[in-house]
Amino acid sequence: MDRVIGTSGRIAFASAMRNLLADVYPEHDHAELVRRVFEALNLPLEGEGAEPCEEYLRKWDQRDAFLITYGDSISRDGHHGLESLGDFYRTWLKDWLTGIHILPFHPFTSDDGFSVSDFSVLRPELGNWDDVKALSRDATVMADLVANHISASHVWFQQFLAGDAPGVDYIKTASPDDDLSDVVRPRNHPLLSEVTTSNGEKHVWCTFSYDQVDLDYGNPDVFFEILKIVLDYLKHGIRVVRLDAIGFIWKEAGTSSINLEQTHKIIKALRLATTAVHPDVLFITETNLPLLENLSYFGDQDEAHLIYNFSLPPVIIHALLSGRSDCVRKCIMSMPPAPAGCTFFNFTASHDGIGLRPAENLIPDSEIDAMTEHARKMGGQVSYRALKGGGQKAYELNVTLFSMLAENFDGDTTYGLERFVMSQAIAMSLEGVPAIYVQSILATENDQKGYEETGIPRRLNRKIWQLPDAEARLSEDGIAKSAFDQLRALMSIRMGQPAFHPNATQYTLNLGPNLLGVWRQGHLNDQSIFCVFNLTDKPQDLDLSKINLIMTVGWTDLCRTGDRGLQRHFAAGPVSNCLDFQC
Repeated sequence: MDRVIGTSGRIAFASAMRNLLADVYPEHDHAELVRRVFEALNLPLEGEGAEPCEEYLRKWDQRDAFLITYGDSISRDGHHGLESLGDFYRTWLKDWLTGIHILPFHPFTSDDGFSVSDFSVLRPELGNWDDVKALSRDATVMADLVANHISASHVWFQQFLAGDAPGVDYIKTASPDDDLSDVVRPRNHPLLSEVTTSNGEKHVWCTFSYDQVDLDYGNPDVFFEILKIVLDYLKHGIRVVRLDAIGFIWKEAGTSSINLEQTHKIIKALRLATTAVHPDVLFITETNLPLLENLSYFGDQDEAHLIYNFSLPPVIIHALLSGRSDCVRKCIMSMPPAPAGCTFFNFTASHDGIGLRPAENLIPDSEIDAMTEHARKMGGQVSYRALKGGGQKAYELNVTLFSMLAENFDGDTTYGLERFVMSQAIAMSLEGVPAIYVQSILATENDQKGYEETGIPRRLNRKIWQLPDAEARLSEDGIAKSAFDQLRALMSIRMGQPAFHPNATQYTLNLGPNLLGVWRQGHLNDQSIFCVFNLTDKPQDLDLSKINLIMTVGWTDLCRTGDRGLQRHFAAGPVSNCLDFQC
């Protein structure tokens, strides 16, 4: 869908781009920076062309949902990882998940892909760009752009050490004497790493690890390198770009070095540039932060198209472990409707485990402590971040969602399956595009072997499945097949209901401490759906007048009529009286 913007559009585009880059790089030649953008996009500065392209109109609807997976989460001897993933997707998922988020697929040296050593190729065991293109013919492909840092083995860092161009100017450094006391950190190791270069000792900024050295976006050449990577992704069929750890990309001593104004301007510039030639591209920001900071990445409808709804996993899990709706209801009520052309990316589990920072001000500290203890009880681990002034705080629970919900705070193990399925049903019911992690698709328990072999807590939630084993798990009677069948049935119901459009109106219902309720309404007010979840292990009475449902004539219970298996699981069990009524 490459387009060439015409004369009037070109002038407006150049003006908008100049304003953005002038704010970020005030001491540089702004006209030259704009010229370089046109060059990168292969757009003529002058001459006739088509009229300005409008942004892609159909961004998403109620049929859309994503699989989150590593390229080798589904493997098979003698085959590339992406080939096996594609076969698994086409056989088991294509009819109910429209997109695939492939976690980092480049060569790397640590952090399971998030320490990239070469952006130009894929890891050989995963395949090549042709395999990505093949997947893009069956699904909307989302790829990770690790935008904040590179591997210490990347050629740019090696050039930095040797004093060679261009990498010598690409790496962020600081002095130990700088005021770095306010820098927000997701880790508890010292921020700066001392290295020996041809120009003497340097202190490299390392937000995440000493193998992940931060790029210096103060140099506009770094911005253009990242723009080229995005354009390369789009050339190979990728249409959704996930900006990993994007909130950290601009750093300044004496500040928090997160969510700074320049960071937002850079994202806007990336979006403006790429949509000029690929109007169907979507950007999604990965900012594992408290709610209001996360929402800021919508910008003025000119920044992220989607943002990760990071608050959802901890509040949904807390609700199902405690049997109370207060925290999850507070979270949902706090989420404003997404601006036009934007929406939320709703998930309950990811490769990183359960982030706790987004639960700040939503779940009391004492109950977060209870969740961390519960994670340990269920075989999980807890990762910590450093606090200003010393000390540390729980940052992330490393445990699979299925293991976390197998037992509640009261020690009940009877309804583990129901709690797990309900966690997905809640996410499917809310405003936004739902996404399901591959380990949730397979109802995976903690991978203790993977953790013990590596000592990496996140490996508990990153099991690599052999394709025959994964298929047997979903086809042979058992708890995993039951969970899978219910998830597919729920998503199939969702896909047919306009009131589940990612931007359809949503109201949060106050149904007391034990029930969670949301009311979705179609754009034309032509359909209403009430979703009510019993979070406890006891039957609960619901006065239908509390959901403004006075007359039941003409209403349908979607869980009863949409799939007989859902009637069994959602209308009979005491833990999961999920009532979906369609007008």
